Amino acid sequence: MKGVDNLLIRLSKCCNPVPGDEIVGFITKGRGVSVHRADCPNVQNEEAQSRLIPVEWETDAADRKEYNVDIEITGYDRRGLLNEVLQVVNETKTNISAVSGRSDRNKMATIIMSISIQNISHLHRVVERIKHIPDIYSVRRIMS
Repeated sequence: MKGVDNLLIRLSKCCNPVPGDEIVGFITKGRGVSVHRADCPNVQNEEAQSRLIPVEWETDAADRKEYNVDIEITGYDRRGLLNEVLQVVNETKTNISAVSGRSDRNKMATIIMSISIQNISHLHRVVERIKHIPDIYSVRRIMS
């Protein structure tokens, strides 16, 4: 984070902010500042509001750090759907750290995937590629 020295800063695990997201800093008790997405439910209550500080991303283009993001993909359950999703993500040169899937009796497939991205535009590129796969209904970022 820009303009801060000698302060413990950590990215919150609940909403996994990535460069490009609107963010806020939450002053913790004894653990520095945790950075959350501005729309994170964990910083929306009245008590949390009094402990928020403005923060922003550093714009160091040389920083090639990767950030984990969880996405949920829903679509019509057909043969090869998961394989096509994995293939498209692979084509975007995006690392996958976890994937799970299930199908219900109405032939609705749900795939949860953890991917490593560099910034919000990288995430948008991956999501748009997945949305172009036939029989995909939705792709959305989820919070843990």
